[in-house]
Amino acid sequence: MAKYKAPQTNESLDLTPMIDVVFLLIVFFMVVAQQMSEQYVELAKMAIASNSQVKENPPSRTIISIDETPEGQKFYWGEKEIDVTQISWVVKKNPDWKVFLRVHPDVQHSVVQDVMKEVGNAGQADIIFGTWQVAG
Repeated sequence: MAKYKAPQTNESLDLTPMIDVVFLLIVFFMVVAQQMSEQYVELAKMAIASNSQVKENPPSRTIISIDETPEGQKFYWGEKEIDVTQISWVVKKNPDWKVFLRVHPDVQHSVVQDVMKEVGNAGQADIIFGTWQVAG
């Protein structure tokens, strides 16, 4: 029985595709490095609280508060207690004013969504949202 011998050839491995890929990778990383260096912002140009300017006459706001009490949620327009259905009327009363919505941390999100829907139905889309800390 004769042993199998592989045919002898002088063909060498073609490295052209591998060299092309390496050059493409080099070009890719050079372009990405250029883009990354353009994204950095100098810290001196960033807005910080000590450099910020406060307007002397800030724009008027409609302040709506949602408080969590033992009796349930209570809604306030400024310091006056109102009903959920009156929120859209309050917002429509001053359409140029932004709405500032203050919410007690224990109020469920579904209640906040209902109030935001009322504000949206009144035609106001600009809402500033905040909450307060509860003592103890």
